[in-house]
This record gives sequence, structure tokens and C-alpha cells, in this order.
Amino acid sequence: MNKTAFADLAEYMDLLLDAICVVNKQHQFSYLSPGAARVFGYAPEEMIGHSMFDFMHPDDHQATMAVAQQVNSGNEVVQFENRYIRKDGSIVHLLWSARWSERDQMRVGVARDISEHKQLEAEREALIARLEHMALTDPLTQLPNRALFYDRVRTSQTRAERDGGGLGLLYLDLDKFKVINDAYGHSTGDQLLKGVAERIAASVRATDTVARLGGDEFVVLIDAVPTTDEGVDIVRTVADKIHQAMQAPLILPHGEEVVTASMGMALWPKHGDTVDTLINRADQAMYQAKRDGGNRLSE
Repeated sequence: MNKTAFADLAEYMDLLLDAICVVNKQHQFSYLSPGAARVFGYAPEEMIGHSMFDFMHPDDHQATMAVAQQVNSGNEVVQFENRYIRKDGSIVHLLWSARWSERDQMRVGVARDISEHKQLEAEREALIARLEHMALTDPLTQLPNRALFYDRVRTSQTRAERDGGGLGLLYLDLDKFKVINDAYGHSTGDQLLKGVAERIAASVRATDTVARLGGDEFVVLIDAVPTTDEGVDIVRTVADKIHQAMQAPLILPHGEEVVTASMGMALWPKHGDTVDTLINRADQAMYQAKRDGGNRLSE
């Protein structure tokens, strides 16, 4: 290969922010433009004669080898990303375009440092994730809010229709919340709600969903239950576990309190087709539990 031709252009290529790299079939660098020092953190002479894999992030070896073989076969590759480890130990994200030089039997690639872009992209994705979390999560208890709960129920219904199953729903209202909240203030009330939320969430199966609708009202989606009496038994079992979890006193700023819950249940498809219908059914059953003295499940 005519390396002098590349060297003659070095004065101008030094103006490029990208790095021009020439690699042989054995994946060894034969030439790097002066811009390589900015991209890789090594002077070109420190990399020439060495395999590109000596500088590459080990997690990217396999994917890069596959792309290198494509280029060696005559395919032009654009928009390929991988990572290299700079001399100072930092990681640089690179965007590559490469093609095969049949005349020189070499790969010629151009590497662009996109590390800043990747960082901004990661920050943007993290911000979007935080905003989505805020939009779908109750800020006090960190449980799903009404919007996310409705979405979970619809997803569960779709799966149940496909599998020929059903689902259950529990509506909970705390029996002593207003008394404690009025007597000791909102801070104590908030601590109580967070403690209750943790206990309810710990009482259900991993496939179930606990949500806070507002105030001291919680709902539980019991996913994938049979439409037979066995499904009713599963929902009752979940309710029993919640009742048991509530028996231990909550440690609040003013002392210990045992806070019980009245619950109502509804089953899909037995008690309705829509989320609202199921919630209303379970809500009415919950009020019946309160009328019967509280701290119980009504169907």
C-alpha cells in the first residue's frame, strides 16, 4: 500500500476531527491520520502495527469482528458503533464508516467520536424515564397510579381473553385513616400511607399490581386467575394475606397504631367488562364491608 500518499495529506487531515484508519486483514493498524490522537488518546505511532482489538472495549469485540468480516468481503459499512478505551482509561464511543480497498487489500475506515452525543442521549432517556415514572406513579407511595393501574388491567384482560382465564380486583379503604390523620396531622398520615402501601405490596404475588387511587384508597389487580371457584379462592387468599399483614402495629411518630382495611372484590368477566365497572363493583362491596363493621372482605 502507498503509505506516502496518506502521509502527504497529513497536514490537511490534521484539521479533521475524525480519524482515518487503515487496517489490514489481520486487523492491525497500518495507518492512522493525526486526528487519531484526539479520538483514541494515543499518538498514531503508538497504535500502528497493533491489532485494533488491543484498544477496543472487550464487550464490542464480537460485533466488531462480524462487521470487519463483512467489510473484508467487499461490503461497505456505515453507521456502525463501538467503543475503544483511551490511553487514560476513559471510554470513547465511535461511529464508523468503512470500506474495503481491493487494490491495497486493506480496510479504510473513518471514526467519529460520538461520546458527547451518547452522553446527551443517555441523559435524555433518563429524563424521559423519570417523567414517565412521575406520570404513572403515586409520588407518596411510589405505587402505580390510576392511569398505570388501568393500563395493567387492560393488559391483563387481553392476556386472559387469549388464555381463557380471568382476573380479580380488590378495593381497599383504611378503617382508621381519617381519625389518625385529623388527630396527628398530614405528616403522620403520609407516613401511615407509605407503611400500608409497603405491606400491601409485600402481600401480593409478583404478577399482581397494587395501586393507590388517592387518599387512603388502594386497589389490587390479581392477575391470571381461573374463572371457576378456584379463582375466587385465590382472590380471597390475597385478601387474607393483606389482612394478616395489617395486624402488626405501624410505628408512627406518636406511637404504634394497628390500621385495618375494609375490602371489596370483583372478578372479570363475571362482574363486568371494563376497568371502571370492576372498580365500581369492588368499591360498592368495600362499602358493604365497612357497614358490616370493617376489617373484612365483602364480595
